[in-house]
Amino acid sequence: MPQLARRLLGAGRSSAGLLAVGTSVGNLLGYALTVAGARSLGPHEFGAFSALLALIIVGNVAALAVQATTARAAAMGRPVAPAVRSGLILAVLIGVALTALSPVAESVLQLPSALPAVAAAVAIAALTATAPSLGIIQGHERFGPLAALVTIQAALRVGGGLVAMALDPTATSALIGIALGFVAAGIVAWTVARPAASALLSLRGGFAARATLSSGAMLLGFVVLTNIDVILARHVLSPEASGLYAAGSIFTKIAFWLPQFVPMLAFPALADPARRRTAVSLGVAAVAGCGVALTALSWLLAEPAVDLVAGPSYGDVAPWVAGFAGLGALYALAHLLVYAHLARRDRWTTGVLWAVLAAYVVAVEVWATTLAGVLVPGLVAAALIVLWGIGRERLSPRRPAPVDDDAPTPAIS
Repeated sequence: MPQLARRLLGAGRSSAGLLAVGTSVGNLLGYALTVAGARSLGPHEFGAFSALLALIIVGNVAALAVQATTARAAAMGRPVAPAVRSGLILAVLIGVALTALSPVAESVLQLPSALPAVAAAVAIAALTATAPSLGIIQGHERFGPLAALVTIQAALRVGGGLVAMALDPTATSALIGIALGFVAAGIVAWTVARPAASALLSLRGGFAARATLSSGAMLLGFVVLTNIDVILARHVLSPEASGLYAAGSIFTKIAFWLPQFVPMLAFPALADPARRRTAVSLGVAAVAGCGVALTALSWLLAEPAVDLVAGPSYGDVAPWVAGFAGLGALYALAHLLVYAHLARRDRWTTGVLWAVLAAYVVAVEVWATTLAGVLVPGLVAAALIVLWGIGRERLSPRRPAPVDDDAPTPAIS
């Protein structure tokens, strides 16, 4: 049996399996927060809440890039201080810039005030500031603490949001609670990482800004593509329709989240020319099988699923549930293929991602007037990325991937 297959089947007994469990728990907690928001806030507030959550997910790309750069330095025995310093400076810049842009977000997303956008800016800055500590732990292969921190971060984020919504069922209150949870999680992560303060304060070794930016280019295109639909729906549809779309997107998230551990387990084999094709084949089979099963279940159980997940207020989204699940399944396949291309530094994929993203945004902004006008172009965009990824794998020659210290490893989010 191929090594990758053994790792996938035996993941629960391995350190990689521990990370998969931690990531799954974090995703389940995030799902619980989304469901609680749908039930507590109502369509109008939930649309704003979901749009800002999508904004935080997109902003998390900076944290993923910082974590990847720091983890690579730690794993290779190089000084982590340059990556850490770059990450902390980037966190400050992001926080200041997004806070300054909060009035724009208020207008574009039809928010009641700029305060929820400011809270989202704080959350993104806190995520980026936490990333170097997670990168240090990941690079030193302390997978137990890393899995625990992923779970703690999710628990504090969700706990903050739930408590805030219980006190005041509004999107503004929920975002403030989430931001406070991210700040608390950052403090815990740095306490566990405990890097040498003297190394961080010294300017020896400079910064790792270029490596961080290089690591984030492809990830940013993919993350924006997989999350911008909720933001676009909030912009082009009525508040009620955007709330229905946000409820449907819960099923997209479920289908996307469940097989996320596969690229994490497969990445070492994807970087090895001798095992790459087997890794891609097994990974695609595993992710596609999961996606087909979830889409079929969503089609068969659409109405009770909507009632269970979002509540009776969102019954109008039931005919579209299978489409939303299919979108998540396609994005899960694209996720695996994007990391396969990261492993060999395929910069063509970065350009393709951004081109498809631009076309999707234009199509929605110009033609979308209904829920289907946002969902159907998303399905087309996801399918194009999957077809590109599979075609690129089949047509590429079998050659060793060039060494590049700037190429990111899969980071835990």
